[in-house]
Amino acid sequence: MEKSKTNNDFVGKLPRKDVFIYSLGYIPNTFLAGVFMLMYVNFFWNYLGLIDSLFIVGMIIYATINALNDPLTGHMSDKTNIDKWGSRRLIYIKWFGPLWAIFYFIMWFPWSYDNQILIFLQFVLSICIFDTFLSLVIGLYMSLMSEMSDNIKVRYKLSFYANIATFIAGIPVVFAQSIFDASLESFQMFNGILAIISVVLYIIVTRFLKERPELRVEEDYTFFQAMKTIVKSKAFLTRTGYIFFNTSARAMGFSFLFAFVFILGPGSLTPMLFMLVTFGLGFFSNIIYMKLEKKWGIRKTILILKSGLIVANLISFVIVSAIGSTAIVWICVALVSLLSGFGVFDFVLLTMAIDEDEIKYGSRRESIFQGTSSLLFKPADSLGPIIATTTLTLFGFVTGSMTQDATALLGIKVLLFVMPTLMHAISLIFIYLFPYHGEALEKLNSEIVKLHAMKKENYESSKVGKI
Repeated sequence: MEKSKTNNDFVGKLPRKDVFIYSLGYIPNTFLAGVFMLMYVNFFWNYLGLIDSLFIVGMIIYATINALNDPLTGHMSDKTNIDKWGSRRLIYIKWFGPLWAIFYFIMWFPWSYDNQILIFLQFVLSICIFDTFLSLVIGLYMSLMSEMSDNIKVRYKLSFYANIATFIAGIPVVFAQSIFDASLESFQMFNGILAIISVVLYIIVTRFLKERPELRVEEDYTFFQAMKTIVKSKAFLTRTGYIFFNTSARAMGFSFLFAFVFILGPGSLTPMLFMLVTFGLGFFSNIIYMKLEKKWGIRKTILILKSGLIVANLISFVIVSAIGSTAIVWICVALVSLLSGFGVFDFVLLTMAIDEDEIKYGSRRESIFQGTSSLLFKPADSLGPIIATTTLTLFGFVTGSMTQDATALLGIKVLLFVMPTLMHAISLIFIYLFPYHGEALEKLNSEIVKLHAMKKENYESSKVGKI
Protein backbone atom coordinates (compact mmCIF):
# COMPACT_ATOMS: atom_id res chain seq x y z
CA MET A 1 0.00 0.00 0.00
CA GLU A 2 1.30 3.44 -0.97
CA LYS A 3 1.77 6.14 1.66
CA SER A 4 -0.97 8.76 1.31
CA LYS A 5 -0.09 11.66 -0.96
CA THR A 6 -3.15 13.75 -0.15
CA ASN A 7 -3.52 17.13 1.47
CA ASN A 8 -6.49 19.40 2.09
CA ASP A 9 -4.69 22.48 3.39
CA PHE A 10 -4.22 24.51 0.20
CA VAL A 11 -7.25 26.38 -1.11
CA GLY A 12 -7.25 29.75 -2.87
CA LYS A 13 -3.71 31.15 -2.59
CA LEU A 14 -0.88 28.66 -2.79
CA PRO A 15 2.30 28.47 -0.71
CA ARG A 16 5.37 29.32 -2.77
CA LYS A 17 6.78 25.86 -2.12
CA ASP A 18 3.76 24.20 -3.77
CA VAL A 19 3.95 26.56 -6.75
CA PHE A 20 7.67 25.85 -7.13
CA ILE A 21 7.37 22.07 -6.86
CA TYR A 22 4.41 21.93 -9.25
CA SER A 23 6.21 24.13 -11.78
CA LEU A 24 9.30 21.95 -11.47
CA GLY A 25 7.40 19.07 -13.03
CA TYR A 26 7.05 20.99 -16.28
CA ILE A 27 10.80 20.77 -16.86
CA PRO A 28 10.88 17.03 -17.69
CA ASN A 29 7.49 17.35 -19.40
CA THR A 30 9.00 20.00 -21.68
CA PHE A 31 12.23 18.10 -22.27
CA LEU A 32 10.49 14.97 -23.48
CA ALA A 33 7.44 16.38 -25.24
CA GLY A 34 9.36 19.38 -26.62
CA VAL A 35 12.14 17.46 -28.35
CA PHE A 36 9.64 14.87 -29.59
CA MET A 37 7.38 17.49 -31.14
CA LEU A 38 10.35 19.30 -32.64
CA MET A 39 12.12 16.28 -34.08
CA TYR A 40 9.90 13.28 -34.78
CA VAL A 41 8.79 14.36 -38.28
CA ASN A 42 12.34 15.35 -39.15
CA PHE A 43 13.73 12.07 -37.81
CA PHE A 44 11.31 9.65 -39.48
CA TRP A 45 10.10 11.54 -42.59
CA ASN A 46 13.05 13.72 -43.54
CA TYR A 47 16.10 11.85 -42.13
CA LEU A 48 15.12 8.17 -42.37
CA GLY A 49 13.09 8.84 -45.52
CA LEU A 50 9.74 7.27 -44.61
CA ILE A 51 7.61 7.58 -47.77
CA ASP A 52 4.58 9.90 -47.76
CA SER A 53 1.94 7.16 -47.97
CA LEU A 54 3.33 5.25 -44.98
CA PHE A 55 3.81 8.49 -43.05
CA ILE A 56 0.12 9.38 -43.51
CA VAL A 57 -1.00 5.85 -42.56
CA GLY A 58 1.19 6.06 -39.46
CA MET A 59 -0.28 9.43 -38.52
CA ILE A 60 -3.81 8.06 -38.86
CA ILE A 61 -2.95 5.17 -36.52
CA TYR A 62 -1.30 7.66 -34.19
CA ALA A 63 -4.40 9.86 -34.24
CA THR A 64 -6.55 6.92 -33.17
CA ILE A 65 -4.28 5.83 -30.31
CA ASN A 66 -3.62 9.44 -29.37
CA ALA A 67 -7.35 10.10 -29.04
CA LEU A 68 -8.32 6.95 -27.15
CA ASN A 69 -5.56 6.68 -24.56
CA ASP A 70 -6.31 10.03 -22.88
CA PRO A 71 -9.93 9.41 -21.81
CA LEU A 72 -9.12 5.82 -20.82
CA THR A 73 -6.17 6.80 -18.64
CA GLY A 74 -8.15 9.77 -17.30
CA HIS A 75 -11.08 7.60 -16.23
CA MET A 76 -8.69 5.08 -14.71
CA SER A 77 -7.09 7.87 -12.67
CA ASP A 78 -10.40 9.37 -11.52
CA LYS A 79 -11.56 5.94 -10.28
CA THR A 80 -8.29 4.99 -8.58
CA ASN A 81 -8.72 3.90 -4.96
CA ILE A 82 -6.91 6.50 -2.85
CA ASP A 83 -7.01 4.34 0.30
CA LYS A 84 -5.17 1.58 -1.55
CA TRP A 85 -2.72 3.56 -3.68
CA GLY A 86 -2.32 6.81 -1.73
CA SER A 87 -3.33 9.06 -4.63
CA ARG A 88 -5.15 9.00 -7.94
CA ARG A 89 -2.75 11.16 -10.00
CA LEU A 90 0.71 11.01 -8.43
CA ILE A 91 0.86 7.22 -8.30
CA TYR A 92 0.90 7.10 -12.12
CA ILE A 93 3.32 10.00 -12.52
CA LYS A 94 5.67 8.38 -9.99
CA TRP A 95 6.04 5.17 -11.98
CA PHE A 96 5.33 6.10 -15.56
CA GLY A 97 7.32 9.35 -15.57
CA PRO A 98 10.70 7.58 -15.30
CA LEU A 99 9.56 4.85 -17.73
CA TRP A 100 8.56 7.55 -20.22
CA ALA A 101 12.01 9.14 -19.95
CA ILE A 102 13.73 5.79 -20.59
CA PHE A 103 11.56 5.02 -23.62
CA TYR A 104 12.15 8.54 -24.95
CA PHE A 105 15.88 7.86 -24.96
CA ILE A 106 15.74 4.53 -26.83
CA MET A 107 13.25 5.69 -29.51
CA TRP A 108 15.94 7.70 -31.32
CA PHE A 109 17.99 4.61 -32.30
CA PRO A 110 17.02 3.66 -35.89
CA TRP A 111 15.94 0.10 -36.61
CA SER A 112 16.83 0.56 -40.29
CA TYR A 113 18.01 3.20 -42.73
CA ASP A 114 16.58 1.69 -45.91
CA ASN A 115 13.87 -0.87 -45.08
CA GLN A 116 10.58 1.02 -45.31
CA ILE A 117 8.66 -1.63 -43.36
CA LEU A 118 11.04 -1.48 -40.40
CA ILE A 119 11.13 2.32 -40.48
CA PHE A 120 7.32 2.37 -40.58
CA LEU A 121 7.00 -0.09 -37.68
CA GLN A 122 9.45 1.89 -35.58
CA PHE A 123 7.64 5.11 -36.47
CA VAL A 124 4.18 3.83 -35.48
CA LEU A 125 5.26 2.00 -32.33
CA SER A 126 7.46 4.87 -31.17
CA ILE A 127 4.92 7.67 -31.51
CA CYS A 128 2.02 5.59 -30.13
CA ILE A 129 3.90 4.27 -27.08
CA PHE A 130 5.45 7.68 -26.48
CA ASP A 131 2.04 9.35 -26.51
CA THR A 132 0.55 6.76 -24.13
CA PHE A 133 3.28 7.55 -21.60
CA LEU A 134 2.68 11.25 -22.24
CA SER A 135 -1.04 10.81 -21.42
CA LEU A 136 -0.23 9.00 -18.19
CA VAL A 137 2.13 11.74 -17.09
CA ILE A 138 1.28 15.15 -18.56
CA GLY A 139 -2.48 14.58 -18.72
CA LEU A 140 -2.67 13.64 -15.04
CA TYR A 141 -0.13 16.28 -14.05
CA MET A 142 -2.29 18.99 -15.59
CA SER A 143 -5.29 17.58 -13.72
CA LEU A 144 -3.59 18.51 -10.44
CA MET A 145 -3.76 22.20 -11.30
CA SER A 146 -7.50 22.68 -11.00
CA GLU A 147 -7.67 21.10 -7.56
CA MET A 148 -4.65 22.96 -6.16
CA SER A 149 -6.65 26.20 -6.04
CA ASP A 150 -10.31 27.19 -6.39
CA ASN A 151 -9.44 30.64 -7.72
CA ILE A 152 -9.39 31.07 -11.51
CA LYS A 153 -6.78 33.84 -11.35
CA VAL A 154 -4.54 31.72 -9.13
CA ARG A 155 -4.89 28.89 -11.65
CA TYR A 156 -3.73 30.89 -14.61
CA LYS A 157 -0.94 32.39 -12.51
CA LEU A 158 0.05 28.83 -11.65
CA SER A 159 -0.10 28.11 -15.38
CA PHE A 160 2.14 31.13 -15.93
CA TYR A 161 4.71 29.87 -13.42
CA ALA A 162 4.55 26.52 -15.16
CA ASN A 163 5.28 28.41 -18.38
CA ILE A 164 8.36 29.91 -16.73
CA ALA A 165 9.59 26.39 -16.01
CA THR A 166 8.67 25.44 -19.57
CA PHE A 167 10.68 28.38 -20.89
CA ILE A 168 13.72 27.35 -18.82
CA ALA A 169 13.37 23.74 -19.94
CA GLY A 170 12.98 24.95 -23.51
CA ILE A 171 16.55 26.30 -23.53
CA PRO A 172 18.18 22.88 -24.11
CA VAL A 173 15.29 21.93 -26.41
CA VAL A 174 16.24 24.75 -28.80
CA PHE A 175 19.61 23.04 -29.33
CA ALA A 176 18.04 19.74 -30.41
CA GLN A 177 17.87 20.50 -34.13
CA SER A 178 21.45 21.78 -34.31
CA ILE A 179 22.77 18.84 -32.28
CA PHE A 180 20.90 16.44 -34.57
CA ASP A 181 22.38 18.16 -37.63
CA ALA A 182 25.86 17.71 -36.14
CA SER A 183 25.49 13.94 -35.75
CA LEU A 184 22.95 11.35 -34.68
CA GLU A 185 25.32 10.08 -31.99
CA SER A 186 25.52 13.54 -30.41
CA PHE A 187 21.73 13.77 -30.50
CA GLN A 188 21.41 10.40 -28.77
CA MET A 189 23.84 11.45 -26.01
CA PHE A 190 21.92 14.71 -25.61
CA ASN A 191 18.68 12.77 -25.16
CA GLY A 192 20.33 10.47 -22.63
CA ILE A 193 21.22 13.47 -20.47
CA LEU A 194 17.67 14.86 -20.71
CA ALA A 195 16.25 11.45 -19.78
CA ILE A 196 18.42 11.19 -16.64
CA ILE A 197 17.46 14.70 -15.49
CA SER A 198 13.80 13.90 -16.14
CA VAL A 199 13.87 10.75 -14.01
CA VAL A 200 15.37 12.68 -11.08
CA LEU A 201 12.81 15.49 -11.34
CA TYR A 202 9.85 13.09 -11.51
CA ILE A 203 11.08 11.46 -8.31
CA ILE A 204 11.32 14.87 -6.61
CA VAL A 205 7.90 16.22 -7.59
CA THR A 206 6.03 13.03 -6.73
CA ARG A 207 7.70 12.98 -3.33
CA PHE A 208 6.62 16.50 -2.35
CA LEU A 209 3.35 17.18 -4.21
CA LYS A 210 0.08 16.23 -2.53
CA GLU A 211 -3.55 15.88 -3.57
CA ARG A 212 -6.74 17.08 -1.89
CA PRO A 213 -8.77 14.10 -0.65
CA GLU A 214 -11.96 15.99 0.19
CA LEU A 215 -12.62 16.67 -3.51
CA ARG A 216 -12.87 12.95 -4.21
CA VAL A 217 -16.45 11.67 -3.99
CA GLU A 218 -16.96 7.94 -4.50
CA GLU A 219 -19.39 7.34 -7.39
CA ASP A 220 -20.24 4.23 -9.34
CA TYR A 221 -20.14 5.64 -12.86
CA THR A 222 -18.79 3.91 -15.93
CA PHE A 223 -16.41 5.31 -18.50
CA PHE A 224 -19.18 5.89 -21.04
CA GLN A 225 -21.53 7.40 -18.44
CA ALA A 226 -18.86 9.91 -17.52
CA MET A 227 -18.18 10.80 -21.15
CA LYS A 228 -21.90 11.14 -21.91
CA THR A 229 -22.26 13.64 -19.08
CA ILE A 230 -19.18 15.59 -20.07
CA VAL A 231 -20.08 16.12 -23.72
CA LYS A 232 -23.33 17.82 -22.68
CA SER A 233 -21.32 20.78 -21.39
CA LYS A 234 -21.20 23.77 -23.73
CA ALA A 235 -18.10 25.03 -21.93
CA PHE A 236 -16.36 21.70 -22.53
CA LEU A 237 -17.33 21.45 -26.21
CA THR A 238 -16.43 25.03 -27.14
CA ARG A 239 -13.12 24.86 -25.29
CA THR A 240 -12.31 21.55 -27.00
CA GLY A 241 -13.12 22.96 -30.44
CA TYR A 242 -10.93 25.96 -29.70
CA ILE A 243 -8.03 23.73 -28.61
CA PHE A 244 -8.45 21.42 -31.63
CA PHE A 245 -7.59 24.18 -34.08
CA ASN A 246 -4.89 25.62 -31.80
CA THR A 247 -3.30 22.18 -31.76
CA SER A 248 -3.50 21.83 -35.54
CA ALA A 249 -1.72 25.16 -35.93
CA ARG A 250 0.92 24.27 -33.35
CA ALA A 251 1.56 20.89 -34.99
CA MET A 252 2.51 22.73 -38.20
CA GLY A 253 5.13 24.72 -36.31
CA PHE A 254 8.25 23.45 -34.56
CA SER A 255 8.00 19.98 -36.09
CA PHE A 256 8.84 21.57 -39.46
CA LEU A 257 11.77 23.69 -38.39
CA PHE A 258 13.91 21.61 -40.76
CA ALA A 259 11.92 23.18 -43.60
CA PHE A 260 11.71 26.70 -42.19
CA VAL A 261 15.51 27.03 -42.13
CA PHE A 262 15.45 27.33 -45.93
CA ILE A 263 13.80 30.77 -45.62
CA LEU A 264 15.38 31.76 -42.30
CA GLY A 265 18.91 31.65 -43.70
CA PRO A 266 21.79 29.15 -43.55
CA GLY A 267 23.95 28.41 -40.53
CA SER A 268 24.12 25.99 -37.62
CA LEU A 269 22.78 28.67 -35.27
CA THR A 270 19.59 29.28 -37.28
CA PRO A 271 17.45 26.57 -35.59
CA MET A 272 18.57 27.73 -32.14
CA LEU A 273 17.87 31.38 -32.91
CA PHE A 274 14.42 30.51 -34.25
CA MET A 275 13.54 28.62 -31.09
CA LEU A 276 14.95 31.35 -28.85
CA VAL A 277 13.01 34.08 -30.67
CA THR A 278 9.72 32.21 -30.71
CA PHE A 279 10.06 30.85 -27.16
CA GLY A 280 11.36 34.13 -25.73
CA LEU A 281 8.84 36.42 -27.35
CA GLY A 282 6.11 33.83 -26.81
CA PHE A 283 6.89 33.88 -23.09
CA PHE A 284 6.74 37.68 -23.07
CA SER A 285 3.44 37.39 -24.91
CA ASN A 286 2.10 35.28 -22.01
CA ILE A 287 2.69 38.30 -19.77
CA ILE A 288 0.89 40.61 -22.22
CA TYR A 289 -2.13 38.30 -22.29
CA MET A 290 -2.21 38.06 -18.49
CA LYS A 291 -1.94 41.83 -18.06
CA LEU A 292 -4.76 42.53 -20.50
CA GLU A 293 -6.90 39.77 -18.93
CA LYS A 294 -7.23 41.94 -15.83
CA LYS A 295 -8.97 44.56 -17.98
CA TRP A 296 -10.83 42.47 -20.56
CA GLY A 297 -11.17 38.96 -19.11
CA ILE A 298 -9.84 35.77 -20.70
CA ARG A 299 -12.35 35.44 -23.54
CA LYS A 300 -12.13 39.04 -24.78
CA THR A 301 -8.34 39.08 -24.48
CA ILE A 302 -8.07 36.00 -26.70
CA LEU A 303 -10.56 37.36 -29.22
CA ILE A 304 -8.74 40.68 -29.63
CA LEU A 305 -5.09 39.57 -29.54
CA LYS A 306 -5.62 36.41 -31.56
CA SER A 307 -7.37 38.45 -34.24
CA GLY A 308 -4.23 40.58 -34.28
CA LEU A 309 -2.16 37.40 -34.69
CA ILE A 310 -4.22 36.39 -37.73
CA VAL A 311 -3.79 39.79 -39.37
CA ALA A 312 -0.05 39.78 -38.58
CA ASN A 313 0.35 36.33 -40.17
CA LEU A 314 -1.42 37.34 -43.39
CA ILE A 315 0.50 40.61 -43.72
CA SER A 316 3.74 38.72 -43.03
CA PHE A 317 3.04 36.24 -45.82
CA VAL A 318 2.41 39.03 -48.33
CA ILE A 319 5.60 40.85 -47.31
CA VAL A 320 7.95 37.85 -47.28
CA SER A 321 6.53 36.60 -50.59
CA ALA A 322 7.11 40.00 -52.23
CA ILE A 323 10.50 40.83 -50.74
CA GLY A 324 12.12 37.48 -49.92
CA SER A 325 14.68 38.93 -47.50
CA THR A 326 15.70 36.66 -44.62
CA ALA A 327 15.81 39.71 -42.33
CA ILE A 328 12.16 40.44 -43.19
CA VAL A 329 11.24 36.82 -42.41
CA TRP A 330 12.85 37.12 -38.98
CA ILE A 331 11.03 40.39 -38.26
CA CYS A 332 7.70 38.82 -39.23
CA VAL A 333 8.37 35.73 -37.09
CA ALA A 334 9.14 38.01 -34.14
CA LEU A 335 5.95 40.04 -34.67
CA VAL A 336 3.77 36.93 -34.80
CA SER A 337 5.49 35.50 -31.70
CA LEU A 338 4.62 38.65 -29.74
CA LEU A 339 0.93 37.82 -30.20
CA SER A 340 1.15 34.07 -29.54
CA GLY A 341 0.67 33.94 -25.76
CA PHE A 342 -2.94 32.72 -25.73
CA GLY A 343 -1.77 29.28 -24.58
CA VAL A 344 -1.43 30.57 -21.00
CA PHE A 345 -5.22 30.20 -20.70
CA ASP A 346 -5.65 26.84 -22.46
CA PHE A 347 -6.06 24.58 -19.45
CA VAL A 348 -7.69 27.27 -17.32
CA LEU A 349 -10.61 27.28 -19.75
CA LEU A 350 -11.04 23.55 -19.15
CA THR A 351 -11.04 24.02 -15.37
CA MET A 352 -14.19 26.11 -15.75
CA ALA A 353 -15.97 23.15 -17.36
CA ILE A 354 -14.61 20.90 -14.58
CA ASP A 355 -15.93 23.30 -11.92
CA GLU A 356 -19.32 23.41 -13.65
CA ASP A 357 -19.48 19.61 -13.63
CA GLU A 358 -18.56 19.39 -9.94
CA ILE A 359 -21.26 21.90 -9.01
CA LYS A 360 -23.86 19.85 -10.90
CA TYR A 361 -22.82 16.32 -9.90
CA GLY A 362 -20.71 16.64 -6.75
CA SER A 363 -17.64 14.70 -7.90
CA ARG A 364 -14.47 16.25 -9.26
CA ARG A 365 -13.36 14.47 -12.44
CA GLU A 366 -10.41 16.42 -13.80
CA SER A 367 -8.74 13.56 -15.61
CA ILE A 368 -11.76 12.24 -17.49
CA PHE A 369 -12.40 15.81 -18.65
CA GLN A 370 -8.80 16.15 -19.74
CA GLY A 371 -8.92 12.73 -21.37
CA THR A 372 -12.23 13.22 -23.18
CA SER A 373 -11.07 16.61 -24.42
CA SER A 374 -7.95 14.92 -25.76
CA LEU A 375 -10.09 12.26 -27.44
CA LEU A 376 -11.68 15.04 -29.46
CA PHE A 377 -8.72 17.34 -30.11
CA LYS A 378 -5.68 15.03 -30.15
CA PRO A 379 -6.34 13.96 -33.77
CA ALA A 380 -5.22 17.51 -34.57
CA ASP A 381 -1.69 16.39 -33.62
CA SER A 382 -1.86 14.16 -36.69
CA LEU A 383 -3.97 16.46 -38.85
CA GLY A 384 -1.43 19.29 -38.61
CA PRO A 385 1.56 17.26 -39.88
CA ILE A 386 -0.58 15.62 -42.59
CA ILE A 387 -1.64 19.05 -43.87
CA ALA A 388 1.93 20.34 -43.54
CA THR A 389 3.68 17.48 -45.33
CA THR A 390 1.00 17.52 -48.04
CA THR A 391 1.50 21.27 -48.49
CA LEU A 392 5.27 20.89 -48.78
CA THR A 393 4.92 17.98 -51.22
CA LEU A 394 2.44 19.90 -53.41
CA PHE A 395 4.91 22.77 -53.67
CA GLY A 396 7.75 20.40 -54.62
CA PHE A 397 9.70 20.20 -51.35
CA VAL A 398 12.47 17.58 -51.65
CA THR A 399 13.15 15.67 -48.41
CA GLY A 400 16.79 15.31 -47.40
CA SER A 401 17.93 17.94 -49.92
CA MET A 402 20.29 20.78 -49.03
CA THR A 403 18.50 23.18 -51.43
CA GLN A 404 14.91 23.88 -52.56
CA ASP A 405 13.61 25.65 -55.66
CA ALA A 406 11.53 28.86 -55.68
CA THR A 407 8.20 27.01 -55.68
CA ALA A 408 9.18 24.91 -52.67
CA LEU A 409 10.31 28.07 -50.85
CA LEU A 410 6.88 29.59 -51.48
CA GLY A 411 5.32 26.44 -50.02
CA ILE A 412 7.44 26.83 -46.90
CA LYS A 413 6.17 30.40 -46.50
CA VAL A 414 2.60 29.18 -46.92
CA LEU A 415 3.22 26.60 -44.20
CA LEU A 416 4.82 29.09 -41.83
CA PHE A 417 2.27 31.91 -42.15
CA VAL A 418 -0.92 30.91 -43.99
CA MET A 419 -1.89 27.40 -42.88
CA PRO A 420 -1.73 28.16 -39.12
CA THR A 421 -3.77 31.31 -39.78
CA LEU A 422 -6.65 29.26 -41.15
CA MET A 423 -6.65 27.13 -37.99
CA HIS A 424 -6.51 30.15 -35.68
CA ALA A 425 -9.35 31.86 -37.53
CA ILE A 426 -11.64 28.86 -37.01
CA SER A 427 -10.63 28.65 -33.32
CA LEU A 428 -11.98 32.16 -32.75
CA ILE A 429 -15.51 30.92 -33.50
CA PHE A 430 -15.31 28.49 -30.59
CA ILE A 431 -13.82 30.95 -28.09
CA TYR A 432 -16.53 33.45 -29.03
CA LEU A 433 -19.15 30.83 -28.08
CA PHE A 434 -17.44 29.94 -24.78
CA PRO A 435 -20.05 30.64 -22.05
CA TYR A 436 -17.99 31.59 -18.99
CA HIS A 437 -17.13 35.27 -19.00
CA GLY A 438 -18.38 38.32 -17.14
CA GLU A 439 -21.15 37.65 -14.60
CA ALA A 440 -21.44 33.96 -15.54
CA LEU A 441 -17.77 33.41 -14.64
CA GLU A 442 -18.10 35.34 -11.37
CA LYS A 443 -21.08 33.19 -10.37
CA LEU A 444 -19.19 29.99 -11.23
CA ASN A 445 -16.19 31.07 -9.14
CA SER A 446 -18.39 31.91 -6.16
CA GLU A 447 -20.27 28.61 -6.26
CA ILE A 448 -17.19 26.41 -6.56
CA VAL A 449 -15.47 28.11 -3.61
CA LYS A 450 -18.57 27.56 -1.45
CA LEU A 451 -18.81 23.91 -2.52
CA HIS A 452 -15.16 23.23 -1.73
CA ALA A 453 -15.49 24.90 1.67
CA MET A 454 -18.43 22.61 2.44
CA LYS A 455 -16.53 19.54 1.24
CA LYS A 456 -13.53 20.43 3.36
CA GLU A 457 -15.72 20.86 6.44
CA ASN A 458 -17.45 17.52 5.83
CA TYR A 459 -14.12 15.79 5.25
CA GLU A 460 -12.59 17.14 8.45
CA SER A 461 -15.74 16.22 10.41
CA SER A 462 -15.56 12.67 9.09
CA LYS A 463 -11.94 12.41 10.16
CA VAL A 464 -12.76 13.67 13.66
CA GLY A 465 -15.59 11.14 13.90
CA LYS A 466 -13.20 8.28 13.16
CA ILE A 467 -10.79 9.25 15.93
